[in-house]
Amino acid sequence: MNPAIEISLCVLAWLIALNRGRKALLNWAWKTDPTAFLVGAASLFFALTMTFLVTPLSDVVNRLTMPNISRLLAYSFVSVTLYLTTSSSLITFPIPQNLRHQRFLKPYLLGTLGLLLVLCVFFVSHTPEWEEQPIPATAAEMVFKLVMFTHAIVLCTIIAVACLHYVNQEKVAVTKYRIATISFTAMCGGAFFFTKSLLALSFLWHSLGAEWIHSLSKLLMVATAMLWGGSFIHSKTYARVLAYSRGIRYWTAFQDLVYLVDRLEHLCPPVGMEMSRPDFWEYLRRSDYYLYRAMVHILDGKTLIADYLDDTIPVNKLLARWKTDSYLEATRVNTILREIKADEEYLEMISAYRQASRKLMQAHGRA
Repeated sequence: MNPAIEISLCVLAWLIALNRGRKALLNWAWKTDPTAFLVGAASLFFALTMTFLVTPLSDVVNRLTMPNISRLLAYSFVSVTLYLTTSSSLITFPIPQNLRHQRFLKPYLLGTLGLLLVLCVFFVSHTPEWEEQPIPATAAEMVFKLVMFTHAIVLCTIIAVACLHYVNQEKVAVTKYRIATISFTAMCGGAFFFTKSLLALSFLWHSLGAEWIHSLSKLLMVATAMLWGGSFIHSKTYARVLAYSRGIRYWTAFQDLVYLVDRLEHLCPPVGMEMSRPDFWEYLRRSDYYLYRAMVHILDGKTLIADYLDDTIPVNKLLARWKTDSYLEATRVNTILREIKADEEYLEMISAYRQASRKLMQAHGRA
């Protein structure tokens, strides 16, 4: 990989590690919040992993110590990173299946680290200087890679499954999307290590060393690192992104509601303050507010028209309010709006009144 990309990812990893690690230390998280401590520790080990994957630095370390030791350090640190991340996920979602998995995590980690150490000391350190190529140079390098990649695939799968089992149970939208992001990060990481396993096996089967697999592995590595960083974004940022996303989705619905508000205000004056008609960008900044105001105006207008139509004695009161055409339109609007139940959920109400608006558009030849 290009050293500039390696250094950029390394800097990003250290910025996250310093931020999360500082909070964990200052808040005594290892005593009060085990999950926060595990995540902070994982971010530190991930930063160490990315450090020893920077080619110029790893070359210096290898020359000063022993051949290819930088790879042992990088692979060991990423194994610990995955162990800590998986542990934090299983603690956060303590269902029976996750608790069973947690018992095997530490022995599996120790076995992986021990095997990596043995392979490095007796085999990898005696091979030529490690150059990261799509196809391993030796059988020792292939086995060394497969040990860590298999460990990574297993743990990434556990994280993804643990999050997916819980995400459907979560009711808070921001938390739901945070969990989904973690799950997607794990899936992306698992896919990355799978492609790396294929490339390692290309030592035996050269067809697995295709250039597109190598390119895909580099893309997945960058995507996983970026998603890892994104999983630490503050919840307020998630909330803002969700608000903008919701605003975009409901922009056409808002336009339909505005049409219904206009028809109601044509038939009867608004009870409260007049509703503003924002442009797209102004609406996007406060979409929840404008949707809510539109619904308030619609419900007020619905009540007023129903009251006016019920108050038909004496008849001159009704005639004083509307001419014949307006009376017919009010009757049509009232008939359509009365079909909507008052006990529906808020988003269901928006959808129902939008459909009512579109019926009126069709009646006026606008849809």
